[in-house]
Amino acid sequence: MSNAIKSSASKPPRSGYGKRAVGGSVQRMRTVSKSRAAATKSCRQQKGTPRFRPRARISRRIVFSTGILRRNPCTAFALVDLANLGATVARRMTVQVFDWSRGLPVALKLLPCNSTRCFVSLAPGTADFVYADVTGVEFKYEVRISKASVNRNVILNVSGLSAEPMTPQTGDNVLHHQLFRITGRIGSIESGCGCRS
Repeated sequence: MSNAIKSSASKPPRSGYGKRAVGGSVQRMRTVSKSRAAATKSCRQQKGTPRFRPRARISRRIVFSTGILRRNPCTAFALVDLANLGATVARRMTVQVFDWSRGLPVALKLLPCNSTRCFVSLAPGTADFVYADVTGVEFKYEVRISKASVNRNVILNVSGLSAEPMTPQTGDNVLHHQLFRITGRIGSIESGCGCRS
């Protein structure tokens, strides 16, 4: 009798009880986790909250300047050539010319815009030009060109031309890579420069 009791007491529990107990708790935890994830997803969909918010690409406008140029006595026109070498997107630039002879910038009228601030739109693969009469400039002038920072396929050149036959004049020609990028706060080329006109 005692041997029977000992043998029954020393027998391990039948295999499967402990595993089923542990497996059941794991299964319950997985079920709870799945239900919580489903509830969170449903809540996000109801609120319309995206999982992530992509950063919006902000297109800033940048301004390039020729610097102040000493007018060659034979220079009659300040000509700006603009070319859009891109294949798909139209580009928009703003051009201004200033007379600095009196120490303050005086905006000059540009043609063919017939305005002191000329907006130039270029279709892909096209070029255009604007110019200002600088015969009234006594000593020095400047050309400024504004464009969006993403307009990397736009080429800008500035030339000082004589009267007919309009030949380039020494000292008044600035190529694209020679233009100076203005940084920091300046008078906005879009809203007016605070200069005399």
